[in-house]
Amino acid sequence: MGGVQFRVLGLPEVVRDGRAVPLGGPKQRALLTLFLLRPNQFVSTDWLVDALWDGRPPASGPTTLRTYVAGLRRAVEPDRSEGGGQVLRRHPQGYELSVAPDEIDAVRFDRLVTAAASALAGGEATTAERGYDAALALWRGEPMAGVADLAALRPEARRLADARISAEEGRLTAAAMAGRDAGLLAELRRFVVAHPLREGARAQLMLALYRSGRQTEALAAYDEGRRILAGEYGLDPGERLREAHQLILTQAAPEPPARPAAAVAVAQVGRDGELALLARELDAASGGTGRVAAIVGEPGIGKTSLATAVGERAAARGVPVVWGRCPDAGRTPPFWLWRQVVRELGAMPQAGAAGSASPLDSFAIEPGQGSGTDPAARYRAYEAVAALVRAVAGQRGLLIVLDDLHAADPDSLLLLRFLATVMAGTRALVVATLRPYAHDAAVGAALAELARVPGFTRLALSGLDTAAVATLVRDRTGAVPADGVATRLRERTGGNPFFITELLRAGTDPADTRPPSTIRDTVRLRFDALPGPARKCLDLLAVAGHELPAQVLAEVLALAGPDVAEALAAAYTAELVAEAGPGEVRYRHPLFAEVAYAELPPPRRAALHARLATVYERLGGAAPAELAYHYGCATGLGHGEDCLRWTLTAADDATRRLAYEDALAHLDRAAERLATRAPSDARTELEVQLHRASLLQMTAGVGSDAMDQACARARELLGLVGPEADVRPALWALGELAANRAEYATCSELARRLVDTADDASLVAAGEYLLGSVGYFTGRLVEAERHLTTAIDHLRTVDTAVLGRQLGRRPVLATYEFRALVRSLRGDTAGGRADLAEAERLAERLDDPYGRANAVLYAGWMGMQEYDVPAVEAAALRCRRIGAADGLPHFVTVGAFLAEWVAVHSGDHSRLAAMRAAADDIYRLGLRATRTITLCATAEAYLSAGQTAAAAAVAQEALAVADRVGERVLAAELYRIRGLATGDPAALETGARLAAEQGNALVGARFTDRPPRDLHEPSAPG
Repeated sequence: MGGVQFRVLGLPEVVRDGRAVPLGGPKQRALLTLFLLRPNQFVSTDWLVDALWDGRPPASGPTTLRTYVAGLRRAVEPDRSEGGGQVLRRHPQGYELSVAPDEIDAVRFDRLVTAAASALAGGEATTAERGYDAALALWRGEPMAGVADLAALRPEARRLADARISAEEGRLTAAAMAGRDAGLLAELRRFVVAHPLREGARAQLMLALYRSGRQTEALAAYDEGRRILAGEYGLDPGERLREAHQLILTQAAPEPPARPAAAVAVAQVGRDGELALLARELDAASGGTGRVAAIVGEPGIGKTSLATAVGERAAARGVPVVWGRCPDAGRTPPFWLWRQVVRELGAMPQAGAAGSASPLDSFAIEPGQGSGTDPAARYRAYEAVAALVRAVAGQRGLLIVLDDLHAADPDSLLLLRFLATVMAGTRALVVATLRPYAHDAAVGAALAELARVPGFTRLALSGLDTAAVATLVRDRTGAVPADGVATRLRERTGGNPFFITELLRAGTDPADTRPPSTIRDTVRLRFDALPGPARKCLDLLAVAGHELPAQVLAEVLALAGPDVAEALAAAYTAELVAEAGPGEVRYRHPLFAEVAYAELPPPRRAALHARLATVYERLGGAAPAELAYHYGCATGLGHGEDCLRWTLTAADDATRRLAYEDALAHLDRAAERLATRAPSDARTELEVQLHRASLLQMTAGVGSDAMDQACARARELLGLVGPEADVRPALWALGELAANRAEYATCSELARRLVDTADDASLVAAGEYLLGSVGYFTGRLVEAERHLTTAIDHLRTVDTAVLGRQLGRRPVLATYEFRALVRSLRGDTAGGRADLAEAERLAERLDDPYGRANAVLYAGWMGMQEYDVPAVEAAALRCRRIGAADGLPHFVTVGAFLAEWVAVHSGDHSRLAAMRAAADDIYRLGLRATRTITLCATAEAYLSAGQTAAAAAVAQEALAVADRVGERVLAAELYRIRGLATGDPAALETGARLAAEQGNALVGARFTDRPPRDLHEPSAPG
């Protein structure tokens, strides 16, 4: 039963390997709790039946009980044999739940509280506080939640609830004894309010207030307690409360005890100021204002040592500390830093349900896992990590150390940037160590983003001064350095603690007038002292760039397992390597790996990369990105095809993991290789460019230069792939991209090729849909409705299950949504609403979250066309709600724009500027289509507010865009707005004529309406 836990300090549950096991309904949970009430004891069937139905069992009770027992047995021991289980055992007339005491959270809680109370009685306040913290971290809610009302369970539930309150009071007492009562005032107040009869806690609050210089408040706290005791219970204050009152009256209360020296991290040499600053950051974070601190400095300057000192200080206070490390030796897989952090956080009792959230599966490293290409999944994964941090930090705070951030993969940096924006609402401090990053654009962008977030501190570590160097030499050698040695040593090393230490360890005389050996020389000397087999292991470890299992070392080097262990013994002795885990070895410092790699002759280096990749491929378990990297380092040995194969696999794998930047990097490398190859590879390159375009649309934006280049190259490749290649999926993808980029002529050309060559109903529908959307945008409404109707007719012949599998690759819902807009403009509001209803119905049927959001978005667009304020208001609310819940930022921005439109049309003209800004946000990533639509809505809003000058200017701006890109769907409306705003009858005449030509009955009818009365009033400044 290793890895199984039984929990009753909250909702009763069974947890196996860190994940809650489904138990069924309340009766099944109640049955588990009844067994846990009497663990390792015989429990009769009669008692269980009576207890489970609270003394009123049905006639079928014994039979139903057997069903519940069978279900519970499947949950607690799914691998049981046919003969029965070893955990839930069957006895004549009853059962027995056989569990180790520590597998039950309530038992562990009692043991931890007992130990903490003993430590407190013995004066070990810090130990007691940690014990109480650990005990309270086991709680997830009310004891036996959902089943505690059963008569058999009520006494134990009450006992556990009382024990929890006592543990909370014990923790506060221990913290005060440890000298932290001044920082506990808020917690003490909350506890006393919740438990006014706990005289010990009230006495502690009084003393804490007094020691903080708030004597009047301390006496008031006593008076409040006395009134409650006398008025509600007829009691006088107890001895402890009276004693605290007397001490305060006579000003004889003792000062808080000094914190034990063991509880304070040892200061780093020459870093007292930096450590004090980080300690303040830790205090602020623990107080409820989360922080991020970056420690920047060159290799060996003491960044990790300083972070370790902060970690020791946090741990001494009971604050959980987790580390994520990124070795600076070769490319690391996506989210390498956060995999380590998430793994540790998820295993903590405080994590609760947040530690097993399914979006966290995206941080697994096995190929083929992840959440697919759904853009929403990426943000759900980010939010899951944020929720996990909040959960663990919620009680005592949290310190996360990200070591060597400069070597992190792009996706780890993006996740840090996301978390920084939500840190302020947590009790967590993130400390990142990194080297100077001016040369690294990705790291620089991450630090620039962090610098804009409240609570960010950047700490630049420089070399130690002469006094600190002298102290370091004395600490390392046991002797005070001679006069001038510290000064010369600092000048020679720049005060780098690691360099100084290495020089001293190597025996180099720092006072020697000859230039000292460089660090690379020092490391080389240590490597050269190793026997040959050990050096081979370290060479391979350097090529790997991270820890390696002994099995991989043995396979690559063609050695037996014991021989590898023997070879590594010398490296362990030389303190060059350390154990990374059971059977795994790593370099003790990344610098050793960098030096070893640089020392390898290039041919041997390439050969080791190739052999390592071959073994990885055979054994499995390595990330595709790692295989691509190693084969890429061995292309000169004939592994070009292997590199390309795994590079493409790595791109697909990174996309599934939501690591889009990493996927793009792989695709860029693949495109570079394919561009120089024979035309026969054009089809593969076309697929690569289309994949790049789909990712660039979400990252760089559809208007980026990179997007332009990818689309141009893809269109060029269409003519090179040969007649036997099926280019129809490419035509669809490029056509959809062209529509988003307002390249309507290109979209039409691709769509016609798709319609003319396709014999697949969904592909024909794709072409017709593209033609219909172009017809809408360009104002050819009759033609648009014909194409869209044809597309819908074709889609109706396709099986719904097939449509579901093609989500994102074929038009399904958007066909109905565009036709709804077209019908609305042509005066068929009922038909438009029917199309939107059908789109929403299909989205539910296909379980398509993007489709659901899109149906709501189009309802908002249509409501805006029709000036239907209630419809737009409902759409705005749903757009933002769905977008936020599913991690679809585009729908959040569109929802914000719709909400501002509603505010303006409801009379709040102060929101006009905000509406314009919200419109601009929609196009932040380069979307070019629909620009005239939002401009038209903005111009009309200015017009309705009486700001005619602004209305005319925005309308003219939109007409210029319409002329430039051909997006003339609302050109008639724009002429109408400009004509009313300027009093220009020619513009009104042009608009009316254009509406008639387009078949735009909705807008055409507005030319007969009288203008609003306030249009004749003086124009407000535009």
